[in-house]
Amino acid sequence: MKLRKSTLLILSAVFISCFIYLQGCNLKSEAIKIGVVGTMSGINSDLSVSGRRGVEIAIDELNRAGGLEGKKIELIVKDDKFDSTIALNVDKEFINENIPVVIGHYTSGMMVNSIDYLRDKDILFLSPTISADSLSGIDDNFIRFIATTQEQAIVLADIAKKYNYKQFAVIYSADNSGFNDIFYNNFKNLLEMNNGQVILTRTYTSSVDLDYVSLAKDLAESKAEAILLIAGAADNAQIVQQLRKTGSKVQIYAPLWSNTANLIINGGAAVEGMFVLGAIDINSKSMELLNFKEKYYERYGENVTFSAVYSYETTISLFQAMKMGPDLKPSTIKKNIISIMNFKGLDGNYQIDKFGDSIRKYMVFRVEDGQLRRID
Repeated sequence: MKLRKSTLLILSAVFISCFIYLQGCNLKSEAIKIGVVGTMSGINSDLSVSGRRGVEIAIDELNRAGGLEGKKIELIVKDDKFDSTIALNVDKEFINENIPVVIGHYTSGMMVNSIDYLRDKDILFLSPTISADSLSGIDDNFIRFIATTQEQAIVLADIAKKYNYKQFAVIYSADNSGFNDIFYNNFKNLLEMNNGQVILTRTYTSSVDLDYVSLAKDLAESKAEAILLIAGAADNAQIVQQLRKTGSKVQIYAPLWSNTANLIINGGAAVEGMFVLGAIDINSKSMELLNFKEKYYERYGENVTFSAVYSYETTISLFQAMKMGPDLKPSTIKKNIISIMNFKGLDGNYQIDKFGDSIRKYMVFRVEDGQLRRID
């Protein structure tokens, strides 16, 4: 009887030890989930899709290196469909799924209408590409890795002054509120300070019935010295193609939003000579950037974009903050990112200030022979 009791005690101890060990293994095998959200479908998807790819490359690198404290990172992707109502709904899904950190959104209009709801929620948003001025200088749960809309307008206005363009016609999409309208007002004010003026303004809403021909006709008939198109690459490519068909050779400007592969792919020869804002020098000789460009092309068969680069950098910075601990709460990760302050990018360093706003430079490119060539 004593032997049987001893045997039972030994077996119980072995069982408990195995149970504890297996539970520990299960905890180690549980993935750490982070979200990414943007416009993953439709005509305006290029910015978000290339950004998601940058995130994917960063996550794969970390997971191959053993993950975070032995745990893999799992990416949860959601599509805001370039609709602010849907954007808020998917943000609520992340909250309900207890996702602590989300990379995105990728356009200002998908964030500015949601931020008031999100501010008191236990979640942190990191945007690689949202530059809306209305999100600046606020201590909240939103951190961005790109400079402001106002900075974009300043750079383009300076180029207009340099080349002595004073009379502008402007077309902007009404879909991306918080960026397009603010960019327009910033640029208009700066232009007027330089003794210039906007002589024509047109707005539109993206749809399958968008009349590019009519927009191009209005631009051609305005007799403006230059045109500013505040829209995504796909829309701008179509507008410029129709404009060139009228015989107009007017100089065209576009903000960073338009700086994706689709501008040249869809615009072709029509976009030659166009001035476009940039966030990275894609022709830089930085080894880190060259290696990333190679990885990106090998994996996706396309050239890298600023959105992919900034998204990769955002994800690497997130991992850096997560490794600092002591936990993975959104508030802790935010505190860690801000405490780091100085970050190393793929082509130079950048800063995140106490409000979670990024300090980095924009640059100007001209489309030449189907390539973006830096001119500033």
